[in-house]
Order: sequence, then C-alpha cells, then structure tokens
Amino acid sequence: MTLDSIKLTQFRNYAFTSLHFHHHVNALTGMNGMGKTNVLDSIYYLCLGKSYFTSSDKNIIKQETDFFRIEASIDLKERTEKVVIKSKAGSRKEIEIAGKKVERISDHVGRFPCVIIAPDDVQMMLDGSEERRNFLNNTIVQTEKDYLEDLLLYNALLKRRNMVLKSFSDQKRVDDLLLESISSAMYAPGQRIHDRRKLYTEQMMPVFADIYREISNDREKCNIRYESQLSMDSLHNLFAKNKDKDLILTRTTQGIHKDDLIFTMNDEPLRNYASQGQLKSFVLALKLTQYHLLQLHTGMPPILLLDDIFDKLDPYRVHQLLAMLIQKDYGQLFITDTQPDRIIKILQEIGTDYYNFHVDNGSVQLVSSENTHDHAPQ
Repeated sequence: MTLDSIKLTQFRNYAFTSLHFHHHVNALTGMNGMGKTNVLDSIYYLCLGKSYFTSSDKNIIKQETDFFRIEASIDLKERTEKVVIKSKAGSRKEIEIAGKKVERISDHVGRFPCVIIAPDDVQMMLDGSEERRNFLNNTIVQTEKDYLEDLLLYNALLKRRNMVLKSFSDQKRVDDLLLESISSAMYAPGQRIHDRRKLYTEQMMPVFADIYREISNDREKCNIRYESQLSMDSLHNLFAKNKDKDLILTRTTQGIHKDDLIFTMNDEPLRNYASQGQLKSFVLALKLTQYHLLQLHTGMPPILLLDDIFDKLDPYRVHQLLAMLIQKDYGQLFITDTQPDRIIKILQEIGTDYYNFHVDNGSVQLVSSENTHDHAPQ
C-alpha cells in the first residue's frame, strides 16, 4: 500500500496544497510551527477518519473558513483508490471511496492501516489509563470492523447508564428497569471488547520484546500486561456488586472503560523505573509492535509517520532506527525534521531513495530527491 498523492483544502494552516509522494521515504523539513506535523495529521486523518492530535474537527478547519477537504490517491497494487474526506462546520463528515459514500466510519477504518510516532507519545506511559486504552483501541479497530462497532455501542450505552445514575442524585430515585435494561445491553459487547484486548496484548508481548532488544542497548526485562476487571468477574456481577456505589458516585465505576495496559521494567512500574532514554525506546518499540500487528492482521504494510523523532533520539539512534526501518522494508515512511541537512545526510548514508519536501507556513515544495527508480513529480 502506497499513498501516491494528497490534496489538502482549508486543512489546518493549508489553504490548498497538492503533493505527490515517494513510494518509500518522504522527508518533510522546515522550522517548527510551519505545518510539517499537519501534513502527517492529514495522512492519519485520511486513514482513520480522525485527527491524531485533536478530538474536534473544529480545530482542523483553517481559520476564517467553515470546511476542510482531503483528497488522496492510494495504490493498493491491484487497484488505485481515490479517497475524499469532507468536513463542514455543523455537519457530519463525509467519506467517499471510488466515488461511493461510506455510510459508517467502521466501514472506512482499517482499509488503509497507519501508525504514527509523535513526541508526546511518551505521555502514554505516564498519564492515566485512557491514553493506553486509546492505543490498544487504535490498533484493534484497524483490523476488526466488529470491534469498533462494539466499542461505539458500549460507549453509547455507558453514557446512557451514567445519565440514569445521575438522575438518582437529582431526583433521589432511579428507574431500576431502565438501568437494568441498559446494563444488560452492555454485557455482550463489553465481553467481546475484553476478549479482543486480551488476545491482542498476548500477541503484542513477544513482538515487543524482540523489537525493544533490537532498538535499545538495554538488557532490562520489559513487560506489557492487560489489566481488566472482567478478567476477574463478569460485567453482570460487577454491576450488581457495585450498584450502590455507582448510585452514590453517579457514574459507572466498573467495566471495560476502566481497563489498562500495565508497563513494567524489571518488574517495576515503568514510570517509576525507566530513564528518559528508556521511556523513548519503550514507546518506539510499542509503536513498531503496533505496526507489526496491523501488518499481520491486514496483510498490508501500514503507512508509518515519524514526527520529530530527533526529539526522542540522538542522531546516532535515529540513524540506527531508520536503517532498520528501511532495510527491513517497513513500507512507506514519512519523517519530519527541523534540520534538512541532518535527515538528508542520514538517508544518503543509508543509501535509500527519497523525496525531501520543504515546509514553510502552509507551503510545501519538493526541494530535492534521490531516486534511482522513480521520476520526481512535476
């Protein structure tokens, strides 16, 4: 799978830009705040139907406009897909593939697998469990359509259940029949979500261990463990045992929305034990593990987006990482850097073909390329 081209209209700081990409390595260079990350986010949005960096499309629409549009051509070897995503303020986003409207987001997510590695990813190790659940969810939804549908259903029912619980605080009474009806509807999707998360975490661990050893000089024993209340009891029993507590707190205190991934190093919590360098290596290994699982389950090499990796690693480590990604054919790579000479020097030392784009305040220009197999775009 290769992203051949993309056109952005009113997307973040881009009024309009049209780009043709290299099939393997694409470097986007320029000063901070010029729009390099926005290009990566547009690719992520294209693949998953949402931004990696914000939960609201309002933050994506260019200032003083009321819509954005992404149009792309994706080469799937046996065919080329034209994908269009449009979002207008106050309206539902629209996705079209080959001229046909996609009715449900679950019909789009997973068609074009994608992994992004960004500077703030290290916070996943340090912040609350929601960030780690999001990581796990973003892996599974790209491989299993039913998982996303279960997740959307469970979250909608959870919201309704919490509203019923809140009514007890407001009215000093609760509709037990309604509460039980909503709770019962959560049992099956909740159990399926738990089972898929457990399976994927089990698949993740041996792959992660191999990658961590390869990209790190450390010999620490690292582990990833899936923690869920449903591993100990059924959702039915958890709700029944905690009904009084839920009524007092006016929220659902038990369920798969409380799941977590536990990261350890030498049997100690990662956040308490690891150095900054070890945290960065852990994150990189985790994201590359995500890449391998997506490739395993979809049969396609995902697009890999590397945002400001020099913030994570010194130049030597970056060289080693990129050499591994390129030589092991991780598919199409997009890399951002503030210093063009630095990234180009590394790519030339590795001996790979590439395109180098200069990004300057909403303008993107192809400024150099090293191509033995392709012709540079006009």
